[in-house]
Amino acid sequence: MRYVELLTAVLVACGPPGGAPNEDSGGEADVPSGEAVPVEVGSTTASEAQPNADGSVATAEGAAGTPVLSRYDFSEPDARFDLPGRLDEISGLALTVGGRLLGHDDERGRVYEIDPVAGEVGKRFDLGSGNVLDDFEGIAAVGERLFLVSSTGFLYEFREGADGADVPYRVTDTGVGSACEVEGLDYDADAQALLLACKRTDRADDPITLYSLPVAGGAPNAVGIRRADLPAFGLEPGFQPSAVAVTDEGTWLLLSAVTESILEVNRGGTVLAGAVLPRDRHPQPEGLALGRDGVVYIADEQNGDDAHIAVYHPTRGSR
Repeated sequence: MRYVELLTAVLVACGPPGGAPNEDSGGEADVPSGEAVPVEVGSTTASEAQPNADGSVATAEGAAGTPVLSRYDFSEPDARFDLPGRLDEISGLALTVGGRLLGHDDERGRVYEIDPVAGEVGKRFDLGSGNVLDDFEGIAAVGERLFLVSSTGFLYEFREGADGADVPYRVTDTGVGSACEVEGLDYDADAQALLLACKRTDRADDPITLYSLPVAGGAPNAVGIRRADLPAFGLEPGFQPSAVAVTDEGTWLLLSAVTESILEVNRGGTVLAGAVLPRDRHPQPEGLALGRDGVVYIADEQNGDDAHIAVYHPTRGSR
């Protein structure tokens, strides 16, 4: 069974007791088996402009086109939505094809709908019977299908449910968890692949690593970002991804809760732009999504401040 066939198979109604991943994942799927994957590493030269704690953006010299991040001023959000206590540990954001914002916490297979304009939290629905427990670290929408990913690389596929509903789901082991602590998930429509970001890999000096996992089957493609390139953009080499989002232009945005910063790379791992986020506004940025008209949503867990979502619009004339 090919990976895409696995993802579209009949969904399993619920998981095993205690929320462990469902083992009925169709073992013939063409998914990575955990072997080491060669990492392609990009290389970058930054311009003289340096980002700093005021949210300004540095861009790469000679970059083809204008980096997406250069359209934003991260010094002050255009809007901020404080979240209720049940989302104190918000861990991921995603936009549906209809433009609705979804969020989840990091301990339970539970998804909330959040008004992207007013910030009000609406319906919520659960995977299985509401007892699916895991370390959930990202959410993505692929058409009408939704995916949650765990830090160990398990993908949970399901469909959106009504308020209070328990929805069926299916689990697949991507295999990347043997070498990667996953934290961040999005769908790259142009590449027709799910994009998984690694918060940590086997060694601290490894490049920042992402896996592009084709939905049509085949091995994942590992892409590395040189840590030595980050200081030229005012970013710390200790950058650890907490979220990833794919832009309309096909570049990748990476968020870091550890260093309170955001960077943009191309599909080859070359850094195009970066910015440090003001810590008083982003004490622990964990979720990232791109909406219509280029709106950026950044979700922060509770950490000396209420959990909240900050909204950034592109500057006038940048689109």
